[in-house]
Amino acid sequence: MVKFGVLGPLAVWEGGRQLPLGGPKPRKVLAALVLAQGRVVPLGHLVDVVWEADPPASAEKQVRNAVSELRRTLTGHPIEAVAGGYLLGVGDRLDALDFTRRTERARSLAAEGRAREAVVEFRAALALWRGPALAGLDCPALGPQANGLDEQRLTACEECAELELALGRHREITGELALRAEENPLRERLAAQLMTALHRSGSRAEAALVYRRIRSALREELGIEPGPQLRKLYEDVTGGETGHWTPRRDLPRDISYFTGRATELDRLLSVTPGAEGTTMVISAIDGMAGVGKTTLAVHAAHRLAGRFPDAQLFVDLHAHTPGQRPATPAAVLEKLLRALGVPGERIPRELEDRAALWRAQLARRRALVVLDNAVDTAQVEPLLPGSPQCLTLVTSRHRLTGLDADIVALDLMPVDDARRLFVRGVGDERPFDEPGATDEVLQLCGRLPLAIRIAAARLRHRPSWTISYLASRLRDERRRLDELRTEDHSVTVAFTLSYEHLETGNKQLFRALGLVPGADIEPHAAAALTGRTPRETEEQLESLVDANLLQQAVPGRYHFHDLLRAHATNLAVRTDSAADRRATLTRLFDHYLSTASAAMDVVAPTERAHRPTLTERAPVTADLSSYDAALAWLNAERVNLVAMSGHALAHGWFRHASRLAATMWRYFHISGNHGDALVMHTNALAAARADGDIAFEADALASRGYINWWLGRYQQALDDCRAAVRIATDLGDRSLEGRALHALGLIHTRMGATEDAERTLQRTLDAGRATGDRILEGYALRGLGEVYLHLGRRREAVARYEEAVSVARSAGNSTIEGYALRALGEIYSSENQHEKALTQCLRALRLARQSRNRNIENRALRTLGEVHRHLGEHDESYRRFEEALWLAKETGNRYEEACAHEGAGQTRYAQGDPRSAGVHWTQALALFDELGVPERDRVRALLSGLADVKG
Repeated sequence: MVKFGVLGPLAVWEGGRQLPLGGPKPRKVLAALVLAQGRVVPLGHLVDVVWEADPPASAEKQVRNAVSELRRTLTGHPIEAVAGGYLLGVGDRLDALDFTRRTERARSLAAEGRAREAVVEFRAALALWRGPALAGLDCPALGPQANGLDEQRLTACEECAELELALGRHREITGELALRAEENPLRERLAAQLMTALHRSGSRAEAALVYRRIRSALREELGIEPGPQLRKLYEDVTGGETGHWTPRRDLPRDISYFTGRATELDRLLSVTPGAEGTTMVISAIDGMAGVGKTTLAVHAAHRLAGRFPDAQLFVDLHAHTPGQRPATPAAVLEKLLRALGVPGERIPRELEDRAALWRAQLARRRALVVLDNAVDTAQVEPLLPGSPQCLTLVTSRHRLTGLDADIVALDLMPVDDARRLFVRGVGDERPFDEPGATDEVLQLCGRLPLAIRIAAARLRHRPSWTISYLASRLRDERRRLDELRTEDHSVTVAFTLSYEHLETGNKQLFRALGLVPGADIEPHAAAALTGRTPRETEEQLESLVDANLLQQAVPGRYHFHDLLRAHATNLAVRTDSAADRRATLTRLFDHYLSTASAAMDVVAPTERAHRPTLTERAPVTADLSSYDAALAWLNAERVNLVAMSGHALAHGWFRHASRLAATMWRYFHISGNHGDALVMHTNALAAARADGDIAFEADALASRGYINWWLGRYQQALDDCRAAVRIATDLGDRSLEGRALHALGLIHTRMGATEDAERTLQRTLDAGRATGDRILEGYALRGLGEVYLHLGRRREAVARYEEAVSVARSAGNSTIEGYALRALGEIYSSENQHEKALTQCLRALRLARQSRNRNIENRALRTLGEVHRHLGEHDESYRRFEEALWLAKETGNRYEEACAHEGAGQTRYAQGDPRSAGVHWTQALALFDELGVPERDRVRALLSGLADVKG
């Protein structure tokens, strides 16, 4: 393989043998072609390269002859003739390209803090040079390119020297620097490096002489003085500072299997102080106990050490050290000053004087200071070096908001990093043998590095344990924290130290939050726990966030890490009496129930009579001033309210569980969260039975019947509604009986039992009119309209739907109106009154979206799909069906999902795409079969017809 060299005399090698290149003309032509690195070199330029001025008339011919001569030499690497010039493809076989690659690699290593590796790479790059670029070739036209290469070489020399000085190799490189400085007498950076090396070696006089020489050269050659950096260095050399500074290296041992934290580590490594800066550089790492702050700081410090040759200092400030009080700034400063060699008698007594001496000692020094385990900003501030050439890393469990620092907030480990940490800690094949159990252990450890390391250590020292066995031990929430401890480390101890630093009121709130069954909490609910105002409570919550004992993923909402929740719960059990704990949760449950009731009064004001009347209401402090605000509160608290329901049932707050479900019923209908609705109303049913409350048992049965109907669980729905009707009839409660009958009628309709449906819904209508319940009356009319539509009695169906719209509007109920308008649109469309149908469906869709009623929205979208298909607007039709399909899946409504598939298939068929139609109809049939509804026969006929067409 042919290789080309320009880093020194021009050379070409083949198989280790240097090829003869002929006289000056072919050498100059070759140099120009090589430096072009595969680009076309015009013939005119080659003439200029060979003859600087006044080329002879035969110049172009002579260049061609030179190319011919080179071609005979470079037989395996031809020079190509292209339009107007020549091209030589050197590829990656040029030493200058190799040099560039190596220096770029060295700079990347240096940026990552890997100084020793960077020096090796720089040295390898510099070893490629055999002398000045194109040495011995008298060619002014190529001079700028050759000079540029020489400049790159010199810059690399300087960067390499900078790193070696940082590594303390000043004695080893002094001779080389002296030679470079002699060759480049006006190069200030080289002079500064040589002065630094000499000064650190104790040769102050020689260092000063280097300065005087370059100052004289700059004055004589350029008429200028040395720059400020060089002048300052000269002052250091001549101002009494000796070269006998002994670098301090006090960093703890780096962890052997540091894992992850790549983003955070890059941020720490990218902060590079320098002499030209004017402010000190600080990076503050905060995070909850056990998240790995110290580990990250120490690892980063080791990576950064090469940049700070004068000192690398580590101090534990003992904010959370068992058995030790936090270190005072004065005591820490005494320790630091002694570490720098300051005699005890020279250390002042006053804190301010010690801080001043500390800053003076590090002035003009390149030092790295790690302040670990800080209490707060007040403890840290006197310990800051103050020099722009120093870097301070601070770790704290508390957010140091008063510190002018680059904040690195450590969160839990990403799953992949957590898994790698665990695998390294275990040290054998068990994590690979049980990947599922491994992931469960990581989840039970909350991806907290301390917990993961402890779990891994327990396995490492117990080779007979399987990971599944460890997971089984960790599943017990009461024992989990006890399991996460070793002889030297404990998650509980780490958490306790953070808790003990809290004020009394914050401790009380922390324990109370451990009792809360929900996923998160906001200030109004948290205020109910302690009896304080929401504003006061928000300040407490923010204090817990600052202490990294709470997390805040969304503004205004607070949540625990799982292990911290367990710790808070344990503290509450040990500290507070059972009566106090029950009173705390009762206040919270009263708050949730009262606020949910008030929110539903805003969201569904016309159905207030269908909800329970609360005999005792807690103060409602949340913003429920509008429909959107009330619905937003319900959406935000839904998961917590479902959790409250389960906890209330399990621990004897039966009335809270039954009344919460009865209060929330219409919300679940609007939002389409049918799964949560089923859980809450099942809890309510059990609570009512445990409490012996027959009326609320019937209410829960009727509501659960509706929910099972939504979910396509028709037999369960029938059982629930029939039981509710029996109880309501026995109680003589016509209104409750009407609600249960309405649900029963809807189920009969869906299952094709139209006679039963008509009879049941007529009883519902009678109950509504007998009790003056306009809402129940409207729902009954709408249900009867659907029955008549199934029976083909269209005029009666239209009459009932129009009557339902009238009742709904007089009662102000948009839900009934939306359902009825949508159904009227379906009827009009079937009668080819498509524009009229479109108008009604769009009105229904608008009402649904205004009230956020996803059930009505789903049906309206599906009917719009039908209308647009009848209008020949197939793309719009299919888009509507896709929207309906997505919404049905989102809300778990399998019947609507099947209907959307059926309609989408019909649209695809109308577009001439029977294959896609068949896919949709197949899915529709599977769902209808699963539900056991008559629509399956209709879809089966569609698929049969499709098969006949294909046949």
